[in-house]
Amino acid sequence: MATTPRTPRIVEIIGGGLAGLGLGLGLRHRGIPVRIHEAGHYPRHRVCGEFITSLDPATVDDLQLAPFLREARPASGVIWLAQERQVLRHQLPQPALCLSRHRLDHAMAARFVEAGGELRTGLRAGMMARPGLVWAGGRQADTTSPWIGMKQHVRGISLRDELEVHLGRRSYVGLTRVDELTVNVCGLFHRGSESAARTLGGQLERSGLHELARRIASAQPVPDSFCAVAGLAYRGMTEKDGSLRLGDSFAMIPPFTGHGMTVAWQGAAAALPVLQAWARGHIEWDATVVKIRRAVETRVGARCRRGRILHAWLLHPQMPLLARLLYKARIFPSGLLCRLLH
Repeated sequence: MATTPRTPRIVEIIGGGLAGLGLGLGLRHRGIPVRIHEAGHYPRHRVCGEFITSLDPATVDDLQLAPFLREARPASGVIWLAQERQVLRHQLPQPALCLSRHRLDHAMAARFVEAGGELRTGLRAGMMARPGLVWAGGRQADTTSPWIGMKQHVRGISLRDELEVHLGRRSYVGLTRVDELTVNVCGLFHRGSESAARTLGGQLERSGLHELARRIASAQPVPDSFCAVAGLAYRGMTEKDGSLRLGDSFAMIPPFTGHGMTVAWQGAAAALPVLQAWARGHIEWDATVVKIRRAVETRVGARCRRGRILHAWLLHPQMPLLARLLYKARIFPSGLLCRLLH
């Protein structure tokens, strides 16, 4: 039976991304001591679409996110292009919020420290399951996965709508404006059997997105904004070694959905009351892990599963041609696609 400590137990979080920082802020707001270990430093660029959809007010309130979202740019209009021809144009049910992770993570980290949290950067913490330890250190690279993510900020480029989504050969790329001057370009590409291109432009060319590659080449790249990750795998919920995992280390939702940032925060919000109960001695750790896994699955599981199904469909080699034919025949399932995504 759990015993109530005189002072709350400390929660340690490995990973200072959206899930880790959001959870840390929520716990500090409730008076729980928190220590976050982050291998990198702030500010830093991350491979991310940098737009947020379907974020509910309760999560914003639980994790104290409102101050960070005030500078976000709203975006409602979306254009989908296959082989660089329009196949769908629609309005989101609610405006997406677009903002740079370079600024967002830095601001959240600074606020976490101001709130009394302990932040350790520049050191990799070992992962060994133990009471009070939350692993939010991002996805585990899968060397067998052919998927590569690339992202770069550029300036001096106009968009065809507030959000652009391009379907290429076994790839998709999203463009969104994160401030008055800057556009985020983020894509998911299939490595293929040949050597993978090492630049964003090279991957766009390999994917048949030649016009988009020319647009990006004529724009001004933001220094040090290019980043890439390999071994991306979009699988089901992870349960390993009795550890408590949140964010991408628990489940990754395909990026075209626009829910990646939302799912990270909603998972953290689902874990928040249970971790608070553990920290105050009202529940044992094993029960804490089980309850949080169930809570996160309930909150985001169905959305992740739908995303994985659509992800496979969109990345089929014949998808760009099929999308164009369906659009030309005026039977493209735009309504169904929007309902499944939102």
